[in-house]
Amino acid sequence: MIKSKNKKYLSHIKRIKIFLYNILENDRNSLNHIYSLVALFIVITSSINVFLLITPEAEKLPPDLHSFLKDFEEITLYFFAIEYILRWWVISDFFEDFKTVLTQKKERNFKAYYKAFLYALKIKLKWMVKPLSIIDLIAILPIFRPFRALRILQILRILKVVRYSSGLKSVFQALREQGFIFIFSTLMILLNIVIFSIITYIFEYNAKNDAFKNLFDALYWGAITSFTVGYGDITPITDTGKFISSLMTFINIVLISVLTAGFSVSFINRLLELKEGEVKMPDLENHIVICGYNETSEEILENLVNLEIDKERPVVLITNYDKKDLDVNLSNIIYKKGDFIKEDILLDVAIDKASDVILVGEKLPHLTDRDIDARTALAGMLIKTLNPYARLYVEVLLDEDAEIFKKRLGTKDILIHGQILGKIMFSSLLNPGATQLVETIIDNETGIRKVKVKEIGNFETFGDILLYLRKQDLMPIALERNKKIILSPSDDFKVLETDYIFIIPKSGETD
Repeated sequence: MIKSKNKKYLSHIKRIKIFLYNILENDRNSLNHIYSLVALFIVITSSINVFLLITPEAEKLPPDLHSFLKDFEEITLYFFAIEYILRWWVISDFFEDFKTVLTQKKERNFKAYYKAFLYALKIKLKWMVKPLSIIDLIAILPIFRPFRALRILQILRILKVVRYSSGLKSVFQALREQGFIFIFSTLMILLNIVIFSIITYIFEYNAKNDAFKNLFDALYWGAITSFTVGYGDITPITDTGKFISSLMTFINIVLISVLTAGFSVSFINRLLELKEGEVKMPDLENHIVICGYNETSEEILENLVNLEIDKERPVVLITNYDKKDLDVNLSNIIYKKGDFIKEDILLDVAIDKASDVILVGEKLPHLTDRDIDARTALAGMLIKTLNPYARLYVEVLLDEDAEIFKKRLGTKDILIHGQILGKIMFSSLLNPGATQLVETIIDNETGIRKVKVKEIGNFETFGDILLYLRKQDLMPIALERNKKIILSPSDDFKVLETDYIFIIPKSGETD
């Protein structure tokens, strides 16, 4: 029961950590772009604040303003300090890294703990010496009083603008996409202000209106009337001036609305594109790509989401189906609509840098099972050409195509649609309970795990591994060598460091 509570607690902590990672570090997440804009505003305003406080004229500031600026400076320093600590926390999992190294050691002595500690800490230290991390550190050093004497440290805070480049990119992208509307609306607003201000100035000057002393006053009146409700310090007294004022205000309100609406729509579309994965993603790496949508990929996606792998590693789905037609949660899945047999679509999701690629038989109108398998084969060969190092998993619909796929694609990870299910059901007929056994073995939480021998430790025989893992409440059931599975090897079977071991946990542990 205590273990169950601890697991739930750690699960909540992990979710919080992943959520914060997506906000602070994952520039493919829409939340990161929104946060970047907020942080960018704080950086710019606090930088202006610093310049005001360190200039000789600071003493001439009104006392209440000076006090406000000092308080704002304190708040921004603590904001950046908290952000730095959170980034340091989410960049890696210290305890997981510590445990990974520790489990490789046969003896749990001081040296083993020390090496595991250094390894876990090294990842954090590598992050700390990165240029952006150094800038972050410089920005928060003035939180310590002695460093406030070094004004250069306060001024260098402006360099943090680079940290939030994703937010700037979104803004510039929005401006570029609506460039014509932005330029046209801005020019029309300025033209209206100039023309209507000059006409009003002529009528008011002839009417002896002392408020309109010169052309500058007229332009000032036109600007504040268009962008605000007007201050009332300059007002027209002629009927013509009042009519022109009303007309100018109406036209500019429409133009300003078009300007802001165009920019807002473009910015929101940019965030939606990032969320749905409809933009090019050349910076992706070590990610999972699923080509095609059917019952198989739906099950894979659901498991990826349930285990939150989609939050730890980028997961991309390429399909010809619209997003609204997909019956699966894609909140953190990168969605790309397109045909995965086209090279440009695959390159848009950086297929050349993917670690795992899953190809399923996506059914399309007017295509037979043979046609679908042919498309799968074509996509597989293209993927192998673009990324020969990716682990490729393929689903075929027809039995007779399986061997052809193995030869052409050079992969043994071929799944024949429906065949595995049929074998499990037949096995259950002969051996009642076999289905439950298979489900337990492939269960996501407590099921089988595949690890490299050298990650466990140094062993000579399978029997040595068996004895060691039994003490860890684990059971090795098979070994893989050169992509060949050896089920339940003998105790004296010689193992290599490059071999893989399939492990299942000891049963009987209940909540």
